[in-house]
Amino acid sequence: MRNYAVVPLLLLSIATLSGCDAVRTRVLLREGNELYRGEKYEEAIGKYRQVLALDKDHWDANYLTAVSYLAMYHPGSTHPKDVEAAEHAAQGLRRCLELAAAGRAPSPEAADKVHGFYLSILTSANRIDEAVAYLEALQAKAPTDTNRMAELASLYGKKGDFSNALRYYKARAEQLKTDKEAWYTIGVACWDRSYHGGFLVSNEERETDIEEGLAALERALAIDPQYFEALSYTNLLYRERAKVLGMAGKSTEAGLAYLKADEYMKKALEIKNQKGV
Repeated sequence: MRNYAVVPLLLLSIATLSGCDAVRTRVLLREGNELYRGEKYEEAIGKYRQVLALDKDHWDANYLTAVSYLAMYHPGSTHPKDVEAAEHAAQGLRRCLELAAAGRAPSPEAADKVHGFYLSILTSANRIDEAVAYLEALQAKAPTDTNRMAELASLYGKKGDFSNALRYYKARAEQLKTDKEAWYTIGVACWDRSYHGGFLVSNEERETDIEEGLAALERALAIDPQYFEALSYTNLLYRERAKVLGMAGKSTEAGLAYLKADEYMKKALEIKNQKGV
């Protein structure tokens, strides 16, 4: 009987300890949040870490630790303190992503916010390859996710990897066949590479990009013939074609391309006047 009597006492002790931890956690979070609001981020992190010592999976403590380091980071800086802050922020956000994957995020919106912050810190710290690897892993699990396709296209563009950027822009457009913006985005990307590529882009590559861009803008205009932006970039791409043809000594073809550019420019201006764009 004496041994059995010990069991309830042990359970009571555990429950009391658990209750004390819960109270302690609330106090530490409140103190940490006050320090955070006062921009005393390192001190706030100290409070949040005390919570994590009690519960390493505590969502708020993990999240608030990460965003405190984010607040300390100066985007683009290579100062050792900023490099350290970026790494700690990335670690904290990765932990939150793990918790979200395990269903521990308080809401889908909270998980999405962490995803955005994680990409932001990696790109700001010029850790593009890590960001791409992270997104590629997500894309492999959900190959038709058009949001991920857009993010990957943008990141490959930042890397200067146009072929992969274009691959994802096109994959996104094929998924969103009736979305004029998806096709328009391809046209803009092709124009941007042709116009800003300089000596890194050959005339042959420009010709291919221009054809890709014009074909995509044609798809956008088939969806909305009065799409002002698509008309404007069609004009710009024809001007790029004229330049390429002119450099190749094909003056007649270049002149025809300029005429097509003027035609689309006039259409764009008409739409602008009608809609007050």
